[in-house]
Amino acid sequence: MAYQTITWKPEDIVELTNTTGENFLLELDSGVMRLDAGRTIRVTGCALELQDVNALVNAGKIKVAKFKPRQGKYQKEPLREPARS
Repeated sequence: MAYQTITWKPEDIVELTNTTGENFLLELDSGVMRLDAGRTIRVTGCALELQDVNALVNAGKIKVAKFKPRQGKYQKEPLREPARS
């Protein structure tokens, strides 16, 4: 089995959303991933080339959307030490 180079650039990532009430086990190049009913996962776009994933997309059971990185600050404020008396 030839390994592909895995990149996690935002433009390479897609979101897969399970639109059914079923749970799916997706056999990806990186291993098996579970996609529960109504849930969304992020994967690289090469997952869409896999026959099982492609069949679920074509059947309308999985919706594909381009990943949009969030904007803004995601850093937590530093912890404050308790006031000493």
